[in-house]
Amino acid sequence: MNSKIVLRIPINLTRQEIAEAVARQYGSTYELGDRHICSTVDSFSCAIDICHAAENKFTEQGNISQDTLELIDSCPNNIVLTSNAPGYNACRQMAQLAQALLEIGGTAIMVESSGIAHEKQQWLTRSKSDDVFDIYTLFVTLIEGDECYYSSGMSNLGKADVAINLLEDRGLAIYVMNVFNYYRLTEPAILQDGHTFQPDIECPIYKLKLRRDRESEAHSLLYNPYGRWHLIN
Repeated sequence: MNSKIVLRIPINLTRQEIAEAVARQYGSTYELGDRHICSTVDSFSCAIDICHAAENKFTEQGNISQDTLELIDSCPNNIVLTSNAPGYNACRQMAQLAQALLEIGGTAIMVESSGIAHEKQQWLTRSKSDDVFDIYTLFVTLIEGDECYYSSGMSNLGKADVAINLLEDRGLAIYVMNVFNYYRLTEPAILQDGHTFQPDIECPIYKLKLRRDRESEAHSLLYNPYGRWHLIN
C-alpha cells in the first residue's frame, strides 16, 4: 500500500528566510536541509519542498475566512511537507512541525492528502492537544457524496475510511462516522466483513463491509489504498 501525508503551507518568505526564521526561533530543535526537515528531539523527518505559489496554487476546501484567503493570495511561496510513513504518530509529528512553520509566518494549512483546509489559529490550537480526536480532525474531513456520506483522510492515519448511506439522518451519519473512526484509532480492534458496530445503545447496529475506494482515482493524493468501511443498517 502506498499512502502519503501531504501538507501545504502558504508563506510570505523565501527559502533562505524560512531557514533563518526556523534557526532563530527553534535553534537546533529543527534541522532544515535541501529536501528534508528533521526534528532533533524525536528524530522525525519528512520531505520539504518550497515552491512558487503560482506553480502549486493553494486550493481552499474548508472554513477559511475571506481575510485569510487574501493573505494566502499574497504569499509568493508554498511549503509542502510530505511523509511516506502514515499513521497516528506521524500525523501528530507532522502537526507539530506544521505548527512551527505557521509560527514563523505560515498563513494557513491545506491537507492535500484529505482535501481539507484549516485556519492558522485552528491548527495551532489542535496541534498542541493530546486529544486523539483533535489530531483526527486536523487530517480527516467528512463529505456528502452522490451516493453516501464518507470520510476522507483516514489514509493519513494508516486506516481505511468509512461510508454510510445517504438515507441516514445527516447529523446521525456524522456522529456515527466520527465515533467509528475514533474507535479504530483508540482501540486495538481487528475488523472483518460481517462484523457489527454500534456507536451507543441508542444508535442502530451497522454491519461492516470493506470495499475499495471508488471516490478517488488511484493516482490521487485523496485515494485511500486501505479501502473504505461501509456501515450498512
